Amino acid sequence: MLKVIQTYEEFKIANKKLIGIFGGTFDPIHKGHVQVIENFLNLIDIDELIVLPNGTPPHKEKRINELDKIKLVNIALSHINNLIIDEREIKKRSPSYAYLTLKEIQKENPNDTLVWIMGMDSFLEIEAWYEHENFIEEVNLLILERPGYEVGETSFAQNLLKAKRITNFQELKDSKGKIFILPIDPIEVTSTKIRQLIANNEDVSALLDGDVYQFIKDQNLYKEQ
Repeated sequence: MLKVIQTYEEFKIANKKLIGIFGGTFDPIHKGHVQVIENFLNLIDIDELIVLPNGTPPHKEKRINELDKIKLVNIALSHINNLIIDEREIKKRSPSYAYLTLKEIQKENPNDTLVWIMGMDSFLEIEAWYEHENFIEEVNLLILERPGYEVGETSFAQNLLKAKRITNFQELKDSKGKIFILPIDPIEVTSTKIRQLIANNEDVSALLDGDVYQFIKDQNLYKEQ
């Protein structure tokens, strides 16, 4: 029997979304980034993806201004549906911490289920993240498994997997504090390498979206290391 939704609160609960959050320095965003996003969106069923360009990560150096980075990310990802480019971190003047950003997004989406998407390389270092214990408990994690990154048998990451790993992606819905590992095609290129090539006036057209590369050339970005 079809249930009739009576109230606005019931409407919100019935229409709750599964929202993925994918952060990155994207310095610059390249074809490898785009390929990874396209791959996991084809493999998993989420309603919306928030792409979160990092502003000033505590452990990384700023290289280009915020408006240029936002422009590049928008150019590279404009073809993907149900994707939101979230500018909150990149516009901050203080260091960006995943846990604080998560709390903000939770307040904005109180009835939805959030999944933080990260590479295995980031997961292996999660013990060093600000408020990592609270972060792990308050959001689901989707880990993109890539060759070359092994989880040590006695590591913090391994203990997390033993306690929280699930094997069915559907279990992430209506939950918190669970971890799902998704094998994915590796990225064969790095932003570091691309910056070096650009600084040396070498052609990187095969590694970047054509409009992204044109914007970088027009604005003379990454010429200084």
